[in-house]
Amino acid sequence: MVHIRDVAMRHVPRYMLRGPGEVGATVKLDESDSHHLTRVMRRRVGDALELIDGHGGIWEAILSEAGPLASATLIAHRDGPPAPRVVLAVGITEAGRLDLVVEKATELGVGQIVVFSSARARRIPDADAWTRRFARFTRVAEAAARQSGRAALPQLRGVVPFHEVIEEIPHGAGLIIDPRGDLSLTQALAGPAARAESAHLLVGPEAGFSGEELTAAVDRGITAASIGFAILRTETAAIASVALALSARGAMGPRVESKEAISPT
Repeated sequence: MVHIRDVAMRHVPRYMLRGPGEVGATVKLDESDSHHLTRVMRRRVGDALELIDGHGGIWEAILSEAGPLASATLIAHRDGPPAPRVVLAVGITEAGRLDLVVEKATELGVGQIVVFSSARARRIPDADAWTRRFARFTRVAEAAARQSGRAALPQLRGVVPFHEVIEEIPHGAGLIIDPRGDLSLTQALAGPAARAESAHLLVGPEAGFSGEELTAAVDRGITAASIGFAILRTETAAIASVALALSARGAMGPRVESKEAISPT
């Protein structure tokens, strides 16, 4: 039997659940998480931790075995915060800037992040470089989900050509962020996008969208909207746009507690 130690007022560390979960099951942490939990956080057998499944579920667990590959026993499950229906499409830019976009968009709770190529993109990574970058994005998203308690990881896609991105957006659901837009993003979010199942945000690369791209997007029913008079960097525009879209959809209000944990009977 695993005995639960008194961990009142202590931070409960959170890691990824690699595989299916079930109340009462014992699961293994990977080597990196095991090292962090037992060597960095100095947790011992009986200490509490949480595991997120990447699909919206959070498992309360107890450390049952320390070591290079630690084990945890799952004791209860609860739903994490609901995932707002916001999709972010962002133009290819420097790796570090995209890391920041992935991190903050995951924390805020977007459902999907698409990286696209466009006319003014400075450099498109080759297939091998993108594979490495995509793997890094996945690690960044996992770390952000763990830290924020989001539990659900965004779907990551890329590199997708711009014309394919706009073709996938339902009519009226898209918002292309551009200083040439006649509406502010706040105004645009109160329009047709408010009634759409998901809001789709398009943020360009450092050099922005070409005139042809902007026209093509508007012709497909995507609204051009601006977010102020300043020229913002890609990552700033992306994070600000996501925050405004989530606020418009009621996802930035007071915290609502998730359903009661399901405990073994």
